[in-house]
Amino acid sequence: MISGDSSVDMSKPPRSTKKKDPFPRGLFRHPSSTASKTIYGVRFTCGAGHIHEEQAGPIKSDAVRVYHNRRKRAHDETGWCPRQERRTARELLRAEETRELARITFEKYAEDYLGWAEANKRSWTTDRSMLKRRIEPEFGDRMLDEITIGDIERFRDRLLGEVARSTVNRYTAILSGMFNRAIKHGHIIQNPVKGLSRFKEAGQRIAWLSADEEAAVQEALPAHLRPLFTVSIHTGLRWSEQVALRWRDIDILAGTITVSRSKNGDVRIVPMNSVVRSVVVDLASKRRHPANPDEPVFACPHKQADKFFPRAVEAAQEALREAGKDAAGLDGYTWHCNRHTFASRLVMAAVDIRTVQELGGWRTLGQVLRYAHVAREHLYAAVERLVAPGCSEPTPATELGENLDSAQEQSAGVS
Repeated sequence: MISGDSSVDMSKPPRSTKKKDPFPRGLFRHPSSTASKTIYGVRFTCGAGHIHEEQAGPIKSDAVRVYHNRRKRAHDETGWCPRQERRTARELLRAEETRELARITFEKYAEDYLGWAEANKRSWTTDRSMLKRRIEPEFGDRMLDEITIGDIERFRDRLLGEVARSTVNRYTAILSGMFNRAIKHGHIIQNPVKGLSRFKEAGQRIAWLSADEEAAVQEALPAHLRPLFTVSIHTGLRWSEQVALRWRDIDILAGTITVSRSKNGDVRIVPMNSVVRSVVVDLASKRRHPANPDEPVFACPHKQADKFFPRAVEAAQEALREAGKDAAGLDGYTWHCNRHTFASRLVMAAVDIRTVQELGGWRTLGQVLRYAHVAREHLYAAVERLVAPGCSEPTPATELGENLDSAQEQSAGVS
């Protein structure tokens, strides 16, 4: 028997879980339906727990198929959500449209790169020369993002038939730098040069001047360029460092030259020996604007040494031959080889390698160690000091060198 004060309302019918419409489970009449045409919609719960509704069309079997497909994906793919899927698709589409707008040809990008290089790289003129001479003719009309690692490999292989391996490595380096910058600017996704190994570079002859060769080159140069040459030999300054010198960088009393911005980007103090100090004092006495600290130290009309120096070297070789002297030591001698002469003479004067590195402004010790082998006869003379006084007929250093050379040639012939 039910008590009269029961709070249960027996007059209210139980809640029905039966669908209110005649459509199959998961389907409903979509609001886009008309009086004469029914449009089916599907309702389902995604893998992320969200309830979704979407229009499926006027055919019931298609709507049922759509519903079961959605249910299956929600079951099989954990966290799947069509709303998030659509959002991701839109983002990918926008990214693709952005990349398409950013697509440019290699030639167009090279113009932009050179503008940046001129403002940020000391070697931008070298970059420009390499781009105009060989790189742009190869890739200029190609879209930047279409260049592949295979294209770079074929370009390098063709270069090997024209230039040295070290030069091919320089071309590879500039391309890699350009593509890395293009990635930062959104023009490409990956660097096609990445993964390419550098060619092993053979050891090159280090050209340095003997006293006769230096005198011949000095005589072959115009008078106004001789101070530039002398200071280069005695300081090891790079061409860019030397022509950039201003009188504010010169301290005659302290005997120092300040390189405000070296190749490595550091400030370097270079001491002057008596030869350099004499040249600088002479130049100071001929200054046109003594009160101007920004006046160049060297009034050189040439932007690059290759505009005049090769002719002077050829003239020096001719003069040496006419004097009956060997001129082969000047083969391939460039202005940069003045640094080799500077370092080689320091090594022969028994200056330690660390000091040579500091004086020449080399970043690593490995760059300087090669100069330890340029004076072979000097080294032979050094080991000759081990011969005790009074030993019978010690072998002269020069003869020792010839014997070693002969042994090396015989060994090479056997191999």
